[in-house]
Amino acid sequence: MVEFIPLPDPRALLPPLLACLPTAFVSSQPPPALLPLLSPILRQRVQIFSSVSTSSTKSWIRLLCWDSEKGDRLQSLIDGATFEPHPVSGEIELPDDIPVTYKRVDEETLQSRVLVPDYEFKVVYLWCPKEESPGWRIAEVLPHQGLGEDDGTWSASIGEANAIAQEKLVDDALKAAEKDDRTAPSQEGEDDEDDDDYWARYDATPGRTPSVKNPAPPTLTSMLQHQGPSESSYFSQYDDVQPVMDSHDPDEENPELGPTSLGGDILAELAKRNEENEDSASPETTNQTNGAPLSHPRPESATSSNSEAVSRLEQEAENQSTYEIGVKQHIGSNIKSLFRLAKATGISRADFQSLVKTELDLLNLSDDD
Repeated sequence: MVEFIPLPDPRALLPPLLACLPTAFVSSQPPPALLPLLSPILRQRVQIFSSVSTSSTKSWIRLLCWDSEKGDRLQSLIDGATFEPHPVSGEIELPDDIPVTYKRVDEETLQSRVLVPDYEFKVVYLWCPKEESPGWRIAEVLPHQGLGEDDGTWSASIGEANAIAQEKLVDDALKAAEKDDRTAPSQEGEDDEDDDDYWARYDATPGRTPSVKNPAPPTLTSMLQHQGPSESSYFSQYDDVQPVMDSHDPDEENPELGPTSLGGDILAELAKRNEENEDSASPETTNQTNGAPLSHPRPESATSSNSEAVSRLEQEAENQSTYEIGVKQHIGSNIKSLFRLAKATGISRADFQSLVKTELDLLNLSDDD
């Protein structure tokens, strides 16, 4: 819906303002009749600053201008002006021709400017549709010192002001697009350099798994650069990489049997005792010939086989302990990951614990079956 905006009538808008200006010579406060003539933001400015002002030389007239320097000039112009009312009507006479121009600032802001050449100032009005009575309100009062101050942004009609605003909007959009086109190549170059620096960090990272003695396979970038073997031969090199969770290192194997935290020495002692008992119970060691005991030498391979058996048992126990620790760590990390996932989706801790307990109970039922 297009809003109807009536044209400002200078002969209806200016007399109430001109009638309030002479009161500045006798009162430091603006007259009550002035405030309804002002736009909302200018009304607040005048009310606040005039109530806290303590200077007797600066009147509230300068507050009608947003620029302090222009406000002082406006005050000096009005102080030197003579406002003579008409002897019959009692109103201040105005010239027959009062020029009015317009400017569209944005979609919601329309201004009109009324020039008062006899008193050398101009009044900028703002269309205020949200007031109790929509109409033109004073946005600013400026001193006027000739046509040289006109910046060329004011138009003779509202339609022309709207057209100029649309053209300016399109020009600004085109300029912004051209600026983006000029800056885009340089930004793309910077982004490419940042990406190269980021991925180069992976090439500089040592390409080996922790706790691995064997050299790691070369990186994919280096293989592409040197045009190495085929893809199957490249991935086959990972067969020599030891898993992180496997703490057994073949390079650190020691054939000698020593003290161990897994109780390997106890196993060796038990094996030795069993051996002695078997020897004492064997008929080969108790047979006697002509009253003299017959002793058979123990084969050397028996001792070595027992050591190998003990070492194998110890190694199996150590591997079993390592696998158990790794499995427990794996289960714990999965439980933590599932809990974080449940928390991210809004499931509470109590619901998560209940769900895990339910699954464990179901496992017990399946084990019983």
